Amino acid sequence: MTLPFVKMSGAGNDFVIFDARKTTISLTSEQIKKISDRKNIGCDQLIVIKNSAEADCEMEIYNSDGSMSGACGNATRCVASLLEKPEVKIKTAAGILKCWRVSDLISVNMGEPKFAEDVALHGFNFSCVDVGNPHAVTFLDAKISDEKFYDVGPKIELDKIFPNKTNVEFAQIISNNLIEVRVWERGAGETLACGSGACAVAVAAIKKNLVQSKKITIRFKGGDLEIEWNNNSIVMTGGYTKIFDGEIDLKFLA
Repeated sequence: MTLPFVKMSGAGNDFVIFDARKTTISLTSEQIKKISDRKNIGCDQLIVIKNSAEADCEMEIYNSDGSMSGACGNATRCVASLLEKPEVKIKTAAGILKCWRVSDLISVNMGEPKFAEDVALHGFNFSCVDVGNPHAVTFLDAKISDEKFYDVGPKIELDKIFPNKTNVEFAQIISNNLIEVRVWERGAGETLACGSGACAVAVAAIKKNLVQSKKITIRFKGGDLEIEWNNNSIVMTGGYTKIFDGEIDLKFLA
């Protein structure tokens, strides 16, 4: 017996996606961690697509440490590409997200951000933004060093001020419409990109008047995402890549 999956990427943010619309798929936290391990298949997040009476489908999002996530913009766009329709609605724990095609790209309406008070932690000032999941964004004058990133990233993620942990973005504003970002994801560690993180960085920069444009390119190690916010819903646009189709022998998960 085998379990089919597809490996996909959005701006370098990669996913193992299972389709449970015809056959029920139930994975334990330990199985999710095993699949997500880079020594095995490897991914930032594991996705399970399910049927939904309210939308075209529902997606469950699991971080590589086995924990659940409320939102993942890049995974949402990847799932939308698999449904092969001009417009789709995808139910997530953060709500129903509308996706549509723009040429060979896919856009997703990530909804309205929620802001909390800024906090000062470990020598950095963070803007706290919720985009279906929590983010702490700090703006720097220069790129953060590897040493500082790997030291501070996990400390912020696990700080007691964030009861459900948080994603952490270190951002450098290059121009009014370009921001470079390095991200430490809650439950996954460093990733090459983060869709909801891109949204959090863009809206924090706009709200603080650090940029004048309402449409910003967020540049990650893995690629670019376009974020547009007009003080209402956030729209994220970007590419996607199908890396390969695969099957897991159920004996591997035993």
